[in-house]
Amino acid sequence: MHTRLLLLVLLCSLSGTPRADETSDADQCRLLFTRDDPALFEFVDTRESVDYDQFRGMEIAGIDPVVLPIFNEDDPEEDNWLFRTANALHINTRESTVGRQMILEPGNNLDPQKVRENERILRERNYLIDAMILPQRICGDRIHLLTVVRDVWTLKPTASASRSGGENSTSAGITQSNLAGTGQKISLGYFHTADRSGRTFSYTHPYVLGEHTRLGLDLEDNSDGDVQSLNLIRPFFELDTRWEAATRVRDSRELKTIEENGVEVNQYYQEDRFRNLQLGWSPGRQNGTVHRWRIGLTDQQNHYEAVDRPISTPPQDQRLRYPWVSWTSIEDRFKTLSNITHSHRHEDILLGLYNRIRLGYAHERWRSTENAWIFSLNHEYTASLGDHHLLRVGASANGRYNLDAELPESTVYAGYARYFHFPDSRNRWFARFRYAVGRNFKGESAFTSGGNETLRGYPDDVQRGNRQWLFSAERRRFTDIHLFNLAYLGGAAYVDAGRTWDTDAPQSRDNPVLSNFGLGLRLTPSKFNVDEVLNVDIAWPLAERDRVDHYQIIVTGRVDF
Repeated sequence: MHTRLLLLVLLCSLSGTPRADETSDADQCRLLFTRDDPALFEFVDTRESVDYDQFRGMEIAGIDPVVLPIFNEDDPEEDNWLFRTANALHINTRESTVGRQMILEPGNNLDPQKVRENERILRERNYLIDAMILPQRICGDRIHLLTVVRDVWTLKPTASASRSGGENSTSAGITQSNLAGTGQKISLGYFHTADRSGRTFSYTHPYVLGEHTRLGLDLEDNSDGDVQSLNLIRPFFELDTRWEAATRVRDSRELKTIEENGVEVNQYYQEDRFRNLQLGWSPGRQNGTVHRWRIGLTDQQNHYEAVDRPISTPPQDQRLRYPWVSWTSIEDRFKTLSNITHSHRHEDILLGLYNRIRLGYAHERWRSTENAWIFSLNHEYTASLGDHHLLRVGASANGRYNLDAELPESTVYAGYARYFHFPDSRNRWFARFRYAVGRNFKGESAFTSGGNETLRGYPDDVQRGNRQWLFSAERRRFTDIHLFNLAYLGGAAYVDAGRTWDTDAPQSRDNPVLSNFGLGLRLTPSKFNVDEVLNVDIAWPLAERDRVDHYQIIVTGRVDF
């Protein structure tokens, strides 16, 4: 009898009966989000519902990645054979790829600031439509996290054929920006026009020598020249990263054609040879600011050749070989908004003061063609004025000062301001102003007016010179219209005004102020090409209408709305 009782006690002690402390921990667990929660597909609303300040200091018990498919098959509007086939053909981002981009680690105490930074790092990847980190469950003073990302369609084939003026033009290519779910990008292309033809190849590997070392390779074999470029960089991948190393090599030869108002004014061959090596270090985040120092060595050569045409006047050859030092400061202040430049997507806005200063010195004894200071200064301040206003002002100076001639060359001084007003979650006012002065430009570096980036009611290069001012005001409208569940529809009405002139050319000093108004449709892809917004614009010029077409139609993909 006693033997049987002893065996029974032993079996109970070896069974899976939980200990008292384990039962207590399980009873204290609180489930907040599950891996199959429908709320995971609603990034903007779901993330706004979580305040991590209440979890500050908790130990991170674990981090589980959740990679959502391109199409939500639990949504009746996306549960069809076409979208299911796309999901089946697409290779989802690997969980290990997501894990490589995490700066949060199990065992550390939770810092809400670091959570938001990790989300920003993930959202920078163009093969993800969005990213967020959610609390999965709370067990006592420990927290389990979910890293939620959603894929986009990353295989992009392109093809076109056209005939104009009796000449044929064709092009074809294919790009995969998330090869086998690893974050690698590969691109192949071919084009042929009446003037030139060529083949292109591009490859990027984000983790070639470790967690954060990136390799980039670009090759172009064109009928009028070639391009070879190699980049290897271990960057400051988070604000608290302490060091950086990078090298870049680029060789190119291409035919440069300079036009003004549709008229060809110069043409020549340009050969460039660029080499750069740099190292950087930082004390990390200190008192809400990050300071970064870099030193480097740059060797840049430019060789020019005339072509067999009467208008060919190439610039003089140049070589600049110089050491340099730079300093960058960034305030650790960000604001996450939506419907700013992309529809229905988180956008991270850097607030506060941003400074970057770089200074180099070239000398003839180091095989440079001139003695010069090479400088780049950029200063910017962004303020969030309540919940309805965002203002960014900045100034920059970039170029070099020739010590032999005692004057600046290829130098641009600029000041600018950008302003957003948010009447509500769907409507935005946007205005921008820029004034720039150039000193001793080369021909291809001159400012130009016209086209999608400046005056949308005028053709490219309608004005050219070394002085420029530009102003634009837009009313932007974001909607919930989700066309075929592939792209969100938006619209814009705008006015542009500006003037470009050349103080060194008497005939250009009288260039008039140009202005236009226009309307546009905006399509923000939700399942592909998330780094571009399709702009379809029609703009009408208000000045010099007898010199240009009565309207301009522009279809382009832009980074911003």
